[in-house]
Amino acid sequence: MGASSIRFDGRVAIVTGAGGGLGRVYALELGKRGAKVVVNDFGGARDGSGSGAAAPADKVVEEIKALGGEAVANYDSVATAEGGAGIVKTAIDAFGKVDILINNAGILRDKGLLKLEPENWQIVLDVHLTGAYNVTRPAFGAMRENGFGRIVMTTSAAGLYGNFGQTNYSSAKLGLVGFMNTLKLEGGKYNIKVNTIAPIAASRLTEDVLPPDMLDKLKPDYVAPIVLYLCSEECADTGHIYNCGAGFYNRAAIMTAPGVVLGGGTKIPTVEDVSVNWPKIADLKGAREYADLNELVLGDVLAALEGKKEAPKSSGGFAAVKDVFAAMPGAFQAGAATTDVVFQYCIAGDGGGDWYAEIKGGALTVAAGVHASPGCTLKMASADYIDLMNGKMNAMKAYTSGKLKIEGDLMKSQLLEKLFKF
Repeated sequence: MGASSIRFDGRVAIVTGAGGGLGRVYALELGKRGAKVVVNDFGGARDGSGSGAAAPADKVVEEIKALGGEAVANYDSVATAEGGAGIVKTAIDAFGKVDILINNAGILRDKGLLKLEPENWQIVLDVHLTGAYNVTRPAFGAMRENGFGRIVMTTSAAGLYGNFGQTNYSSAKLGLVGFMNTLKLEGGKYNIKVNTIAPIAASRLTEDVLPPDMLDKLKPDYVAPIVLYLCSEECADTGHIYNCGAGFYNRAAIMTAPGVVLGGGTKIPTVEDVSVNWPKIADLKGAREYADLNELVLGDVLAALEGKKEAPKSSGGFAAVKDVFAAMPGAFQAGAATTDVVFQYCIAGDGGGDWYAEIKGGALTVAAGVHASPGCTLKMASADYIDLMNGKMNAMKAYTSGKLKIEGDLMKSQLLEKLFKF
């Protein structure tokens, strides 16, 4: 797509720490492309000290207006809940909504750990990590009401990989990755995408961190394109981390190796068992990403503990998908129904369709169609579903291989084996 194809007309964006550096460039580019922008900047020193100043934010607002855009200034500090709420209120009062939030505000107070006083640890976390929470929480609420949102967190290479003398900064920055990982799940059903960038750019925060000969090559302008893309309707990704700087962009990810089961899953391993098997434990061959905690625990961990356990013997009883749902009432174990839940089944392919099983007050209702509010949705191809229900396919292996997809409350799916005995 050409650069001119991506526009933000009708969108309202908040950029924190936008009085200079990266934030200023983001705000200007969003304004050029039609967004209405809230330019937030407390106006303090690089280390967060001072009583603040209006000039940095005001200047960027004037620049946006001079380019024909719309913008308002906000001078609140992200380090307090009141400041975060005030920033979002400015957007809603001026423009009626919030569509985009770029959490960019930050400070530096670099010291080696033994010289790092508690107050200099805390203030950095307050601005970077708690600051993102303070602004994101009210902004997320506004986005959820509108069914659209794009949130960009700002981590750093120091957070992802470490940097001497920056324990406070790197801790706060990696904390933002954890924030993103859960927020992507909470925002998924509301079309709220959350991603994180790790920029390498020349700014007042990096002027004495980066070598002088690198500073000219690392203009904030090189970071802005990927940030704007992550803020656009065109971006469908969520929960990802991107390094960016000097025109170089790549994705970073937390990867988990297959690992090894010690003690056969039945006895507690000894420290000697760990020692002997250390090369296998530490081996990253075959490492992969996980979408969430449940995918790790209920997927690969349980599959590894199952080992080579074979699928149950085939009952051979089902020739068609509809036969399964016809048999459900007879297979229902009312005594195991200790909680209310709705299972939605979306079976694709020949003979498939939509069915739901609603368990309420210990009673079961099975019907064709789509339930208004399912607690757990299971998606599968019709042929695979028949194999699963006839015992020719192991449920855990179907899930980990991607043949069975589970949405919503993944833990509820673990009840199916107890609730239905075919």
